[in-house]
Amino acid sequence: MKNLLSKLQLMLMAFVMMACQSEDANAMPPADNNSSNGDNKTLIVYYSYTNNTEQIVNDLKTMINADVIEVEPVNKNLNYAANNYAIGTEQLNKIKNNPNDASSYPAIDPVSVDMSKYNTVIIATPLWWSQMASNMQTFLFKYGNEMAGKNIGLIVSSASSGISGVEADAKRLVPNGKFMSKSLWINSSRHSQRKSLLEQWLKDIKFNDNVNNADNIMNLKVNNSTLKVKLADNAATKALLERLKEGAITYNAHDYGGFEKVGALGFSLPSNDTRITTEPGDIMLYTSNQLCIFFDSNSWEYTPIGKIEGMTKQQLKDAFGTGEVSITLSLDNSTGVASISANQTKSNSIYASNGQKLAEVPARGMYIEDGVKKVK
Repeated sequence: MKNLLSKLQLMLMAFVMMACQSEDANAMPPADNNSSNGDNKTLIVYYSYTNNTEQIVNDLKTMINADVIEVEPVNKNLNYAANNYAIGTEQLNKIKNNPNDASSYPAIDPVSVDMSKYNTVIIATPLWWSQMASNMQTFLFKYGNEMAGKNIGLIVSSASSGISGVEADAKRLVPNGKFMSKSLWINSSRHSQRKSLLEQWLKDIKFNDNVNNADNIMNLKVNNSTLKVKLADNAATKALLERLKEGAITYNAHDYGGFEKVGALGFSLPSNDTRITTEPGDIMLYTSNQLCIFFDSNSWEYTPIGKIEGMTKQQLKDAFGTGEVSITLSLDNSTGVASISANQTKSNSIYASNGQKLAEVPARGMYIEDGVKKVK
């Protein structure tokens, strides 16, 4: 009997010890966890051949809160530097000769990344023969279009060559990115000073301001593009943000005058209209319940909502296309989906462009029917 009790006691003690060890193990954080919390909106993506770029990124990681992705070639045994960078030169020439063909770019290891999570992407890359390293070009060829409207920072490591060619490659591969005003060039003679150079660069590009203003960013999805809208600070945008916190808003917009897309939200926002001459990318509230998205300039009375920055007139036209489109507005932290469309009930509210109410639609010219600008 004593032997049986002793065995039961030993088994119980062993069970308790195993449970405690399991709890301790579950409580331990991963040894190397680059994953960010929900408030992180920055991604660092880098490729490093000589480890110089990796050292730069390791220092940068201590200064900002960011997720990190390393780009690696499928063939890790290639000696790019051999014979005066013969392999690297061959890859770069292949890209240069046919930059729109996916087969021109060297294969890299698969990368899983949801670009919609990030407002800012920092690209860190070596320079090869005055061009961006080929493996980083492969990554940007695959993901560059998903970076439309995002803040893009560029860090270039090189021996001595200038970085204008790498900047050109980056803008070709991320055509709709909102590139920060200054790229960071760290050549071999300044590599030992990289920490102080990084600190100064973050100040120069106002990195903290960009991150802290993330709550004033709205997503706008149209066709295959998700664009970032920097919101104005007024009663209309505050009311819009409150609605977007409840879920995404979808509405239809149509072409008007060759310089804008306009559509009714299906609800009204507080307005404070003033005479404004718009610029490409401006988003304005019109008659309290319509959003006008401008590709070109127009002078009228509007309430500012925000701006799609870093895109030209033609890039905006390409993104929105022609004819009626469905537009979805959302926040990164939206908790639900609310599909809202305009009330289709017809009314008799017809006005001339000067605000005078009309009895019927005019034979020619511009008029406003049910709050929608039209031209005959």
